[in-house]
Amino acid sequence: MNPLSPPPAELAPFGVRFERLQSAMRPAKCDSVMLTVDADLRWLCGVEAMPLERLTMLIVPQEGRASLVIPTLEAPRVVPQPEFEIVPWGETTDPLDLVIDRVGRTANVAIGDRTWARFVIDLMNRTSWQVRRASELMGPLRINKDESELAMLRLAGAAVDRIAARLQHGEITLIGRTEAEVAAEIGRQILDEGHQCVNFVIVAAGENAASPHHEPGNRVIGV
Repeated sequence: MNPLSPPPAELAPFGVRFERLQSAMRPAKCDSVMLTVDADLRWLCGVEAMPLERLTMLIVPQEGRASLVIPTLEAPRVVPQPEFEIVPWGETTDPLDLVIDRVGRTANVAIGDRTWARFVIDLMNRTSWQVRRASELMGPLRINKDESELAMLRLAGAAVDRIAARLQHGEITLIGRTEAEVAAEIGRQILDEGHQCVNFVIVAAGENAASPHHEPGNRVIGV
């Protein structure tokens, strides 16, 4: 089993998250929440959309089942969930029409903070929506972690702690290697410990240590 994978029984179903969001939408008088390529989408339904010029958008109504408007070529990547309908669109379809059909031309909506401006502008030009940021609703939900999220955070932290311990005990060679070589090894170990990806590894030697966002390079450590 992947070291970071808790037993399936510990995973909170996405349905619980949809229910929490819809419950928050009612007092906020929000008719629809619309999410695209950001962490909110992945948190809510497990979909990690690619940042393409083709629109992928999850539309969550205040009541009922959500809709995932997604390019046909991307649809096979989505794991079907009972909480949303998959609505694929092809090259001859305007996806904004699909969105507007489901939301209506007059509505109070919350749009994901990282939705591309081209989509937001076109949607607003074609509707009479009252728009707010989706983070106003999603933020308070995501900041309160459920037990499965807390368990995953502990596992992820413990995995990196093990790598840090190996560094402290000299099990990862530093002297005579470049920053990039050490960063690559640490990255491999992060993946070996069960992380799905490595966003960055900072290894900064000598004068480079003054830069908090240094990009590991050919600087040899200890020279």
